[in-house]
Amino acid sequence: MRAWIGPIIALGLPALELVGIYLIWQKIAAWTLAWLVGAVAVGIWVLRRELTDFLPKLAQAVLNGHTPLAVLLASFRRVLAGLMFIFPGAGSDLLALLLLAWPGGRPPRRPPPARDNASTETVIEGEYRRVD
Repeated sequence: MRAWIGPIIALGLPALELVGIYLIWQKIAAWTLAWLVGAVAVGIWVLRRELTDFLPKLAQAVLNGHTPLAVLLASFRRVLAGLMFIFPGAGSDLLALLLLAWPGGRPPRRPPPARDNASTETVIEGEYRRVD
């Protein structure tokens, strides 16, 4: 029974998107085509922008001593959003907008280094000689 859940979801979501596109076409007619073409253009733009921005952001995070995981997850969200814009349908476009609007993506800040008590101690200068 569980083996059928994956294919049902994989075939059911595109079918729901097609029904949604048909219902939207009934309401706004030719503007639906403009919306679909615009969504594909936005998806391609998001993917291209992420392609050019990913490596510099990753390098900056590593050079600043941050973990690259935050940059990788934010990049994954933007790539997934771009792909969902390219996939036609109102549901996928709404999910893509939610992924792009999701807060975060900044690498976590490192805590400031702990101050040692050695800086407040006095230093006594002198000479050292080893006697064997």
